[in-house]
Amino acid sequence: MLNGISMINRLQFFKPEDEVAALQLIEILEQISRLKETLLAACRAAETLSSADSKIAAEKVFILETIDSAEKALQKVKENLQEAAEQKTILSDKLDRWLQQQKRFKEVKPWLKFPVEALEEERLILGPLFSLYTHLKSSIRTNVTLPDGTVKKSTPSVANFAVKNTSDPELRTLFFNALSACFATNSSMFCDILNAVAGAHLLRASRLGMSTLDYALVIEGLDRKSFEAMRSAFSKKLSEIRECLRFAAPYINQGTNRPESPTIPVALLGSALPHLEGPESLKTLDGTLKEITEAVEPYFPEFRDFIELCRQGHWLETHNYSAGSGGAWCVEVPYDKAVAIYVDYQPNINRSFETAHILGDAFFRYSISDLPMQERRLSETRYELIGRLFEELFLRRLVQEASSPQEKAAVLWHGLRRVMINLIEIPFRFRLAEEVFEARKNGYLSVEYINKLTRKCWSDCYGDTVEGVDQYMWARKPHFYNVYNAESPHHDFQYTVGFLSANMMLKKLEEVEKTEIPRIGKSVLLDNATLPYEEIFTKNFEADIESEEFWTNAIEEALHPLRSIRPYVGELNRPQR
Repeated sequence: MLNGISMINRLQFFKPEDEVAALQLIEILEQISRLKETLLAACRAAETLSSADSKIAAEKVFILETIDSAEKALQKVKENLQEAAEQKTILSDKLDRWLQQQKRFKEVKPWLKFPVEALEEERLILGPLFSLYTHLKSSIRTNVTLPDGTVKKSTPSVANFAVKNTSDPELRTLFFNALSACFATNSSMFCDILNAVAGAHLLRASRLGMSTLDYALVIEGLDRKSFEAMRSAFSKKLSEIRECLRFAAPYINQGTNRPESPTIPVALLGSALPHLEGPESLKTLDGTLKEITEAVEPYFPEFRDFIELCRQGHWLETHNYSAGSGGAWCVEVPYDKAVAIYVDYQPNINRSFETAHILGDAFFRYSISDLPMQERRLSETRYELIGRLFEELFLRRLVQEASSPQEKAAVLWHGLRRVMINLIEIPFRFRLAEEVFEARKNGYLSVEYINKLTRKCWSDCYGDTVEGVDQYMWARKPHFYNVYNAESPHHDFQYTVGFLSANMMLKKLEEVEKTEIPRIGKSVLLDNATLPYEEIFTKNFEADIESEEFWTNAIEEALHPLRSIRPYVGELNRPQR
């Protein structure tokens, strides 16, 4: 990368006079972009090995600063290419197309119109704050006294993994309460960081003349009209969505000291049922990969070859590098035209679905690896769309292939858990983030005030379906600190948009001729990387996502686990001992 930058520094005053020279300059710019993303991918992989290694953050900053220092030379080369085209020194369709993409890129990312120095919050403020949050979180410990009297000390991430993957109500409650106590004790420190992060995002948004939400939507390539249509549909269907919680309450409360309660204890929210075991095929990674491949291959025939390529190239990593905290993520390695996939696999339904999701995300990234960097219109929503689509395909295959009513009930119960997360928890997190941004405009927010906002947003979303409040989710969840996506002020609504879009997309795919599905699937992958989000649906399905009707139908489709599980309620009752 340094060699490429050195070359650009020497060539910034070179005026190309023919197509060959112009295309060679474009190729150098493309390779620098690919090398930058590859080096950042290496930094992220190293962070997975050791989140407490501050040297990694420094190396990442060095890469970004190196690119920033070359920005004037890079911009000068682009201006020379623009000048050659305008003066018709060079007549080239390829150059014209590249320049059009550059113009469109600035429309998609309006902050690129500003000088580098004008918007340095990400490098100077947000980057160090994200590292501080991660290091602080990894340095504190939760203390859990287990039923046998032993005391288990762990990081919050390990305890959180236990909450997500433990079906035993007593253990889950112990870990949840320990987490809440830990973050309550340390809440002042996290409160300071949250105030700083929110302030930095508000500053950047105000410089662009936008609200934090509008800024986030621009990053996602999602029109505000589409978002408001979804929000309106969600508001009208919220009572119906809460029915999932009311339905689940008596089965979650079995084995507790409150079996007749109509509400779910906050510690058991979204819990699996301990007596429901998933399909035998999910007990191994190989079995899970086989099931996922069988589920998605009719829609994406190239997926089987992709999995084999990952295996042969050792791009699929399943060792527990995350110290028991769980996790599944992927990152493109552009210089190798590959995708590195990290899956901390565990033999349960929850982890198998996370594996399906991240493989969908990875397959999408791999499918566009030949697409020039400046033509890509990527965002969290785009990744979530394909990841959630893979989850839906996986869910429906497991239901269809279930070998017993008990197995089918286990799969559908996980489908219910996914509805609770994507259509209630995520909207709660979004509302809370919006309230924090709005309140932060007026000054510093205390722990007590953030807790007050938390209770308000919790009541708005959960109503009377849950007993208690997850009071310190704002401190526990890294999403509020945008650890995963430094550019955007939001890391929440993307999940819900992707979840609902995927459900509606699958419904549309099921309505077309089977022979047409692979072609449409291939088109969706490319369009997802290059078109505005609305156009993905208008082009491939003649669907209008700016209409409230689209999202109402999407919510109806997403609630299918609630409808499908009712004939199997007998399997949800715990066997009497």
